[in-house]
Amino acid sequence: MVRVLGFRAEPASINWAVVEGDPNLPILVLAESLAAPASYTDPEALGWFRVQVHRLIDQFSPTLIAVRFPEAFVPSRAKDSDRRRCRVEGVIIEGANSRGLRVHTGALATISKNLETSSTKVKAYLEGKEFRRMDWSNFPKNVREAILVGVSGLGGE
Repeated sequence: MVRVLGFRAEPASINWAVVEGDPNLPILVLAESLAAPASYTDPEALGWFRVQVHRLIDQFSPTLIAVRFPEAFVPSRAKDSDRRRCRVEGVIIEGANSRGLRVHTGALATISKNLETSSTKVKAYLEGKEFRRMDWSNFPKNVREAILVGVSGLGGE
């Protein structure tokens, strides 16, 4: 069975979800957020994220990793928080690669394409209470995005 570990990074935390099965009727195994300790410097926090990514890979044995990217990243207009998020995404990707896992990445447009739907519908799903029969009403939006990117990777094997 295909099992995907999906991530939606933030500057100081990672949102993650483990999904498996069929992309049209996915099974949510678990989804949560992990925040680096506020007292950590950037290098310490990035190291901490890498340890967490490895822990999740070891715990859930995913088939692949899926990472949701921002819609656009223009370096000349990027804020510090944008750059910090990109660094966290890089740590996730490197952590997966160091464990020999394939990584799927993409912005909302790519995720929508992989889900065989439109970006407009995906945005509506994120605001709703469920997605493909999964109740996600108790999850914050960024965790929902981790679930969504995970589901988008289910068809990628």
